[in-house]
Formats: sequence, C-alpha cells, structure tokens
Amino acid sequence: MELYENLNTIIKSKSLTKRKFAEILRNLEPRLKSTGEAPSEKTIYKYLNGNINIPIELIPYIAEALNITEQELFDTSKQTILKLYKYILKNIDNNQLSYLNHSTINALQITHSNNNQKQTVHHKEELDKLISLLEFAPSSLIKRIILKLEEIKKISLSDI
Repeated sequence: MELYENLNTIIKSKSLTKRKFAEILRNLEPRLKSTGEAPSEKTIYKYLNGNINIPIELIPYIAEALNITEQELFDTSKQTILKLYKYILKNIDNNQLSYLNHSTINALQITHSNNNQKQTVHHKEELDKLISLLEFAPSSLIKRIILKLEEIKKISLSDI
C-alpha cells in the first residue's frame, strides 16, 4: 500500500475529513525545504490523492497531526503495530515512564480472554511502578497512552 493510501486509511479511521486533517496539519506550521513555507490546503489534497509525493520533512508533522507514530504511516498491519508497541514497552526507560499519570490508569488491569474468562497478567511489580509514576504525566500523554492501550487490547483480543 502506498503512503498516501495508508494516510487516507488512518484519516478515515480517526473520523476526520481531508479538510479537517489539512487544517490540523497546517496549524502545526510545517515548512517545506523547497519553499520554506507550509504546504497549501490544495497541495495537501494533492498529497492525499497521490498526485504528488509527500515530502519526507512532513512525515513527523503528519504523524503528530494524527496522534500516531511515524512508523504507523508506512505499515498499518495489526502485526506490525503490535510489534512496535511490544518494542516500545520492552525498552521504555524511567524518564519515559515518568510521563505517565497515576490518576487515569489507577485501575489498569492487563487481561486476555481464555475460555471466556479474564485472567490478569502477573506483572504486579512493573504495574505498581508504572502506576506510582503516572502522576507526573501531562494530560495529553495520558490520553494518548489510553488510546494506544485500547488499540493493543483490540489487537490482542482479535488474535485470540
């Protein structure tokens, strides 16, 4: 799948219109190397229609506008996204954990279905540490983490 096709799929999955996406992207004020200016709304539509290639310098802005990782723009398969999340969670350091907020994930339980019963995954020490650090996180990060965990949960449950 081409980048513009993935981008359109993601925009649609986020219930955004192309116009709203273009507005969000332009509000981030990305600058093109070729002109030194932000792309026009008309140019963004050309990117979305595959009429012109998306410049590499826009990738971080597009990911930010959609509240996703840059990698998700290139491969949106459930398997790849799950691998990315596992890698991030495996390699997260204490500074990154400090962005998490205790108040919103206080009742966090990692579960999976097994013969129609939910069983808690036994990572109590890691969860306790995570929860203790959550109070230091900004609200925007908490919202993003919640969305990502919900995506992981959907992927995990669909694989069963």
